[in-house]
Amino acid sequence: MDAFCLAAIIQELQAILPGAKISRLQQLDRWSLLLVFHRGRGQEGLLLSVEPGAPRLELLSPPRKPSVSSSRFGDFVASKTKEALIEAVEQVGLDRIMAIHMSGGPLPGSTRLTTGEAAMTLYVEMLGPASNFVLVDRVTGTVIDRLRSASGRTRGKTPEPGEPYQPLFDSGRVDPRFVKEDEFQELVRPRLAEGVEPAHVLATCFAGFSSLMATELVARSGLSTLVSLDEQARALWKPFCDLMGRVATASFEPRLIIGSNGESVGIAAFSLITVADDHQVPHSTMAEALAACHGSRDQVERPQTILAGLLRRLQSEISAAERLSAKLGQEAALYREGELHARKGQLLLANRAGIRRGQQTVELADYADSGTQLLRIELDPACSIEENAKRYFALHRKAKRGAAIVERRFEEADGRLAALRLLIQEAGLAKDLGELQRVDAA
Repeated sequence: MDAFCLAAIIQELQAILPGAKISRLQQLDRWSLLLVFHRGRGQEGLLLSVEPGAPRLELLSPPRKPSVSSSRFGDFVASKTKEALIEAVEQVGLDRIMAIHMSGGPLPGSTRLTTGEAAMTLYVEMLGPASNFVLVDRVTGTVIDRLRSASGRTRGKTPEPGEPYQPLFDSGRVDPRFVKEDEFQELVRPRLAEGVEPAHVLATCFAGFSSLMATELVARSGLSTLVSLDEQARALWKPFCDLMGRVATASFEPRLIIGSNGESVGIAAFSLITVADDHQVPHSTMAEALAACHGSRDQVERPQTILAGLLRRLQSEISAAERLSAKLGQEAALYREGELHARKGQLLLANRAGIRRGQQTVELADYADSGTQLLRIELDPACSIEENAKRYFALHRKAKRGAAIVERRFEEADGRLAALRLLIQEAGLAKDLGELQRVDAA
């Protein structure tokens, strides 16, 4: 999703979000927030994701009830934005930054005794490695909180809470919406003279241009490298000017781009001459194109994601069950000595006449074990022989109880281990999403 696609979806959101109230905000995973809002009776949702390499905006109506990934940031922003009013939504510059302006909710640092409403802006920075969510106090212009303290910014550090917020613009690229022809030629001509590819010139000189749209504009120009640099710059200016005019008038033509295998490979805000017509699926809104793109990818990627997660979880559970089984085996070996405790008690009583009180050890013939001539028995010198015997009988009873418990737990652990090993086999052989979900539920 490039800046032109973002401009198209924001133009559509500007007819939906202003005046809506936020019912709740939830963090779905490390990179994603679900903003649930209502206008009148019904609830709708806006999925916001700043995942590097896969930014995502999607309208959900009605919003699904997803599994929530609780975090300090998500919980904090949820508390600050609950019942807040969405005043406006805009694109910051012609870049991949979205701003959601809100009012209402508690003032930062407010208590029950203070009054007033907060004026906040949630910035959604969809900037690759530098992607981030930043909640800003509009009155002071300072950061209230942010998703990541280190967001991969190449210019300056990520502002901390309490510090001024400055949108992460690329100072080396010009906003193309306000460029006149003379300035365009002054920017483009020197780079062309250096031998830089025209598409790369556009992508590096002007904000918002992805490689796809830069290549598209060069193709529309009919550029020939055989003509002079002035003529090349003029040839690029016409489609550039036309494109900026279509952005200014919101004359978007949302397209889903599909690959040779029929799967979605991306979206575009305009019809393209660099992509075959049968690989472009027109949609009436960018929201529909985005939903189709995500839906197509989810059909392919979701089973793979679920399978990978299942295998990790099952292997972790199997390892834990194996460790428990080994531990129970060791405990069972100890409890098997319970019969030996009983024999020690019996031998002490049978030979008490020959044992002196105060002895610490005694060796007695163990006739129950033909392989053992003498059995060494530890004694408590402060106790009588009868008391020492009672102690061994008590150890025998405890061992019998423990052995029964360990045996039961060992059977349970063994059964669980067998079930987990069967599930990991079923997960590996699953043919569709339904089978994976059944294994996941199990």
